Amino acid sequence: MNRVKGRMLAVMFSLLSVWGVSSLAFAEAPGKEQIAARVNGKALPAAKVYQLAEQIAKGAQTTVEATWSDALEQAITTEVLVQAATAQGLRVSEREVEEEIKEIRSYGPNHPMSEWLGKTDPAEVRRELRQSLLIEKFLDQRIKTRVTAAQVEQYYQEHAEQFERPPMVRASHILIRIQGGDRDAARRRAEEILQRVRKGEDFAQLAKQYSQDSYTAPKGGDLEFFPERPTPVAQAAFRLEVGQVSDVIESPYGFHLIKVTDRRPAGRAPLQEVAEEIRSILEDEQREEAEELLIEELRAKAKIEVLMPRVGHVQGTRP
Repeated sequence: MNRVKGRMLAVMFSLLSVWGVSSLAFAEAPGKEQIAARVNGKALPAAKVYQLAEQIAKGAQTTVEATWSDALEQAITTEVLVQAATAQGLRVSEREVEEEIKEIRSYGPNHPMSEWLGKTDPAEVRRELRQSLLIEKFLDQRIKTRVTAAQVEQYYQEHAEQFERPPMVRASHILIRIQGGDRDAARRRAEEILQRVRKGEDFAQLAKQYSQDSYTAPKGGDLEFFPERPTPVAQAAFRLEVGQVSDVIESPYGFHLIKVTDRRPAGRAPLQEVAEEIRSILEDEQREEAEELLIEELRAKAKIEVLMPRVGHVQGTRP
């Protein structure tokens, strides 16, 4: 059986209406009354499985006939998980559904899930999200991961090339934007601040006070570490030594003052810097393996009747 993560499995089965179905598909789609399978007596509509199969087919550039089996397996597994979660007494509150809807909206109008939200009947949206959240809650309850420091170090040693990095600098900047097209005024302002830096005023404090980069100004202008790249700011930073401040640099964003605060040579990142990243990788691997085993166990205990092993072919009838 294909490995499937609980929430992604549910979302794949849930978001059947994101893209719609093609006009060609309607001629071959099963009728609303047809059933593809039963899970512990619960019917899975063939039409819904068909829609999922079509979306998988589009992504793989193949046919519904070729993806029907995978879609049916995913639909069955989703139902098995929903039933297992319900049997354990797990529930999803209205507040949890509302929070999920808000999160989807925060993705922006062009995100596929936002499009699905806008095109789908609100009651159907809530039903599908409730199902998805229920599965997620069930898997979180049943699956626990534990990664040791020894495992982290072993991964680090066995995947050394994964943590190689180019030379990097850490720099802070003060940005003065061009307001109303007055380029000269912006440059003069940047030059004035530069003179204050050269007279000994604290760069970070001046960045907090005057920089028009709203993201970095509260952090004293800190741009954090970055590799060399073909931008005016990066090019200027790589020419400076630690502690040096650049002349006024112009970019498409306006005028900058750059101060280099640290450098890293090329080489493998120290273990302490990547330990959390490695831990996350190993936790994901553990979770994926545990989910696969749990799903296999639940499916083995369930009564699964496949009534339509191939699209349009009902078990027990002639093809």
